[in-house]
Amino acid sequence: MTITIRVEGAQPEEIMRGLIAAQEVFDKARVTPDQAATARFVVEGWDIRGFTGKVPEEELAICAVWDEADQAAIQACCANWSAEKIPDSANLELVREPQSFRFMTEEERSEWHFQTAAAGILEEMCEEGYFDDRRPEDEVAFLLDDWDFEQLTAEQRQLYDERLYPLMRIWFFERDRFEEEYAHRRAEWSCNKRPDDRQFELFSG
Repeated sequence: MTITIRVEGAQPEEIMRGLIAAQEVFDKARVTPDQAATARFVVEGWDIRGFTGKVPEEELAICAVWDEADQAAIQACCANWSAEKIPDSANLELVREPQSFRFMTEEERSEWHFQTAAAGILEEMCEEGYFDDRRPEDEVAFLLDDWDFEQLTAEQRQLYDERLYPLMRIWFFERDRFEEEYAHRRAEWSCNKRPDDRQFELFSG
């Protein structure tokens, strides 16, 4: 089982932001969403029965995790919304998936964050003025302001893959060396050289 949220009016990237926040709560508690939902159900049943019978100690210990994840999701999803528009709940739900749940590694979590934030990363780089020189890759960067890759030609997609995408990864993962890499690569490309193969090896292995 995995999770989903239902927030009326939320954009896909906001929903993803909420899901990431909820999953981080589960990971921090070392509890799967299924375990948290089951614990909440068991404790609610015990409450309905007037707290009679055996005390569900294991479930009591983790029953609050589900609600904490729901609140983390709604706060992350609606981070930029006005207070009066933020719902009380993200309507966190379990959904079936073919693969069994497993905790994400830090590397997987970082990669997930990068992939979900990629559009925003490129937009931020454009706003900072890194693609204002009207070079071929600059045109591609601004064509992707709506993140629609279908409008790109094969050549433009290659420019994205070979030039923009590696810089985006450096911006996200190794910001302290971005300026150096940016200057080096832009100088190299201005001489009409093919981007060197180092960019394809930066994050391999």
